[in-house]
Amino acid sequence: MNMNRKVYTAGAGLLAACMTAATASAQNFMEFQYGASAGAVSQVSVANLKPNWVATGVLNSAGKVELITWKSNGHALLRKGSATSPIVVQNASVATVALTPNLIVTGAIYLNTLQVIPWKVSATGVVTCCLSEALLFTDASFVRMTKLSSESLVAVTDSDGQLVVSIWAMVDGEINLVSGGPISGPVGTLPAVAAVNANWFVTAIRNGAGNLQLDSWSINEVGTVSHLETASAGPVSELDITAWDSGHVATPVRNSAGDLELIDWTLNQTTGAITRNSSVTVGAIGQVAASTIGPLVFTASLNSSGNVDAGVWGYDGAQIEAGHSALEETATAVAATPLSTGLYSVTASRTAAGDLQVDVWSGDYVP
Repeated sequence: MNMNRKVYTAGAGLLAACMTAATASAQNFMEFQYGASAGAVSQVSVANLKPNWVATGVLNSAGKVELITWKSNGHALLRKGSATSPIVVQNASVATVALTPNLIVTGAIYLNTLQVIPWKVSATGVVTCCLSEALLFTDASFVRMTKLSSESLVAVTDSDGQLVVSIWAMVDGEINLVSGGPISGPVGTLPAVAAVNANWFVTAIRNGAGNLQLDSWSINEVGTVSHLETASAGPVSELDITAWDSGHVATPVRNSAGDLELIDWTLNQTTGAITRNSSVTVGAIGQVAASTIGPLVFTASLNSSGNVDAGVWGYDGAQIEAGHSALEETATAVAATPLSTGLYSVTASRTAAGDLQVDVWSGDYVP
């Protein structure tokens, strides 16, 4: 791959949605900036570590969790360090979250249980595994995680078709399950989670009827987790969720027509009520991942041809709007995170050849 090649290509789905606004949206763009690759992987995840730094948590060719740190210098993405966990895990999902610039936690599935591992990262990106590790016996096959604070995170897993929520905290260098253990949630699959702040988070699932369902949760000052309100939308077959703006969450889904639909919701942080605000639908997709790019929503999906399609979404204060997108390599899995410096985001993908690819994108949306 040409590491410094820039593209200015609108993805097929978002292009169709933007044609009528071409004149008014002349400053909209999504561009591939540069990328880097690594060896064979079966699962991918990515998290922002600090400005211009990300970490990818993958399952490598040996079936072990490998954590790799990357630094963007504005012209290239440089691999800075890596380490590998000692045990082989299942070829299921993997999740990665950075609690601080020096502490990353990964989640993977080991013998149908959730394995949670914290890793130390030096200022130069050197990775040390493993500070400690813990297991949660939930008969899990899927995991997603998000940061609550610099010391805690929430993980969601599926257990026999039911959402399970668990809160984890670092205490004296050890990762511990808190809040009295795992909490069973609604029936559903494909769990995802977004933290609005340290005291509120929202989960998303494909419920027993096949529809998108959101649930709000709060955490009080002593760490007790409470389930509050529920909201739902139509049938979905893929989904993700990200927090953005103030009190908003966005859910990109593959809807019943096989298209990418992005739905904007607000969370009432007093009652937990979840309100659907607006949505917009674009072209056909397979898998989808959600993140942010500056103050905007960023999605990374696999389009109808299997290419990574990175898109930026606008907002006029009331309506979510489709912006531009750009295409890169064909892939079988994709994840996304902010670069946290300006209007940049990062995707991690498993290419059609089975290798890890990490790409930096820039974008903007001017209504």
